[in-house]
Amino acid sequence: MRVLSSAILSLFLLSCAKDNNDASQYQRQEAQPPVRDASHESASVRELTYEQRQGKYLYMRYCAVCHGEEGKGDGFNAFNLDPKPRDFTDSTYMKALSDLRLTETIIEGGRGVNKSALMPSWGATLSKDEIQYLIHYLRTLGTASQSGMPQEND
Repeated sequence: MRVLSSAILSLFLLSCAKDNNDASQYQRQEAQPPVRDASHESASVRELTYEQRQGKYLYMRYCAVCHGEEGKGDGFNAFNLDPKPRDFTDSTYMKALSDLRLTETIIEGGRGVNKSALMPSWGATLSKDEIQYLIHYLRTLGTASQSGMPQEND
């Protein structure tokens, strides 16, 4: 009887250990971040500098709703705006803008630089460093594609 009890106990412990091992293996698989295909991203996170990564965070928080996640002027709110938001992937236009002009536009909003009054001013929201981070990130969007003619809107 003792041998039978020991055998049953051993089998029970062995099955529990196997179930536990399967569960921990499942948890390890779940904990791994998903593999991202960098070829579909305009500027891969791995390629961005610290300043650009900070700018991307700010861009996604404040700008993407209108300018779009990829900076193409096709954000969620762009549907409601006339004129449409600026396409930051237009490399010709972006190269023509100085950092000072971008800074003024962010601080004063569209109205402050004779562009669309629908673009809010962010000068009271963002610090000088945050504005510089944002500009660093915007510059990566302009190099992501070689699009055609500049747009007239912001």
